[in-house]
Amino acid sequence: MAVGRVVLSRSDRRVLARVLVVLNWVSVVTGAVLVGVGVYLWAELRRWEEVMSEDVLWWVPVVLVWTGLGACVLNLTGARLCLDCSDLNRFLRWRLVLAPYVGVSLLLTAGVLLAAALCLGLNASGRLDAALEAGLSNSMRRYKDSDRNPGLKTRLDLVQIQMNCCGKDQYQDWFRVQWVSDRYLDRTDPRVQDRLRSNVAGVYLSDSVPFSCCDPASPWPCPQTHLRSRPAPHFLSLVQSSRSLGLWGRGCREVLGRHYSSILNLISLTALGVWGFELLVVVGVRYLQTSMESLVLIGDPDSDSEAWILERGLCQSLSVIKSLGKCYHSDHDPNIDRPITSSGTHGTDQ
Repeated sequence: MAVGRVVLSRSDRRVLARVLVVLNWVSVVTGAVLVGVGVYLWAELRRWEEVMSEDVLWWVPVVLVWTGLGACVLNLTGARLCLDCSDLNRFLRWRLVLAPYVGVSLLLTAGVLLAAALCLGLNASGRLDAALEAGLSNSMRRYKDSDRNPGLKTRLDLVQIQMNCCGKDQYQDWFRVQWVSDRYLDRTDPRVQDRLRSNVAGVYLSDSVPFSCCDPASPWPCPQTHLRSRPAPHFLSLVQSSRSLGLWGRGCREVLGRHYSSILNLISLTALGVWGFELLVVVGVRYLQTSMESLVLIGDPDSDSEAWILERGLCQSLSVIKSLGKCYHSDHDPNIDRPITSSGTHGTDQ
């Protein structure tokens, strides 16, 4: 038994074809939207790529851009196909094209769904948070290597200034790494020598932070050194907090995680909406295709014709693609290449 079986009249087929032409043009716009959000996500990832260590994040904009471009090209073709398929004679010219068109359309809708699943999965699985944690930790360790990585120090300072954050989780994270370049250390100074000897790894650790951790809106001076022993600047502060010290109060992992999570959630909702719309278009094209196939077998362009989504039941169909190919085994169809006259009779051979 066919799945989604309906009966369409001649006027129904014409209305369906015209509606599909409009929907295909709208799908061109939705494809352009996918390209736009993909480029935006790529630009945002590129903006702070120094604090990212997860390569899977870059697959999301790639899938979005290529799927969007494919949807634009495919739906431009689909608008022409649906316009011609409202007439039986013109349908015969495109008959062998419709099955591949529906198959490729299903692949593109699967690509849109994959992009939405990637966005949701990165948030739900914690891979975004893990990528930020590893990327920030690595960037903080390499912060002092300004000679070999001159751009890294600048980029990490910009992250802390523009995103209003300090350290990975808190400003004390800077106490655990040597962020001061070796060329600025006076190794003849006894205090520097003591700090180097007190650490097993032989690195220079101090209770200080880079200048980019300072909050310019704070009413208090922003000290960068001796933060463990520095008293709070006003008597109301019972504990020494980052705010009382004039530093940014949040870690960069939290701030960047919220920033990218909001972008990924918005993109996933957009992709799901586009996926549902594209799936609707594919179903409509499938109904138009199968109704015209039934009409070819009947031979009368004015008669009603059956249409379906799957020619056989789900239990009997191995895949949608296999089902799409069923109606193209036309060895016993004598009318495949013969034009249809308005009276419903086939033209005679000359």
